[in-house]
This record gives sequence, structure tokens and C-alpha cells, in this order.
Amino acid sequence: MHKLFNVSTKAAIYSVNKDKVIVIYMNEINDHGLPGGHIEENETPDEAMSRELLEECGIVPDNLRHTDFFIHSGGKLVLAYTGSSSALEFKSQQNELEGKPVWLSKDEFVATRVEKSYRDFVLVNWPK
Repeated sequence: MHKLFNVSTKAAIYSVNKDKVIVIYMNEINDHGLPGGHIEENETPDEAMSRELLEECGIVPDNLRHTDFFIHSGGKLVLAYTGSSSALEFKSQQNELEGKPVWLSKDEFVATRVEKSYRDFVLVNWPK
């Protein structure tokens, strides 16, 4: 019997001047994550990532591209994307309990509690 992976998408979206990254602050669990989520039926991973960024942050990022993949500590396979955005404010379709997108500088990001696989992905791909 084959075990199917739970697959999702996540993105590291950096500011156009390369000094910040978007994270999702989740009040309910007092933790941070990356924007992204599940892939719906009949949806490609690229379509899912674009949809999730629009739903969670209200943005359509520039140069969004599939960059890598990794296994989240919970066992799911994450298709990881990078891109950039000039958005100063977010128009999230989520409510405060589901999460709130925020910009963090590199120093703020490093000092913030974030899942290790997300942290490693963001830092390795931080634009120079």
C-alpha cells in the first residue's frame, strides 16, 4: 500500500528593495508562518500558490516562481515559491483568527518563532 503525501504550497515573498519578507501572524496560536496552503482539485500548484497569496495577503506578487520543496516537520510535502511585492498594505480575505500578513525585516524574522523548515527556506533564498 502506498502512502500519499499531504502536499501544500508556501511562499517567501520579499519586498522589492529586498529588506523584508511577508509572514502570516496567527493570533490563535501566537506563531508565524508563510503564506500558502492546500492545492484544490483541478488546480495546479502555481494556481494554488497565486490563489493563496490573493486570499491571505491580497497581493499578486512579481516574478513568482517555484524554487524548491521541503518536508515540513508535520510530514507534509511543501512546494516552495519565491517572489517579490511592492505592497505596503495587505487586503487579506482572512479574519484575525486565521492569520494576519505582516512585513518583517531580516533581523525581525530571525528573532521570530517560525517553523524551522520555513526559516531555513526564507533565509537561504533571501535576495542579495
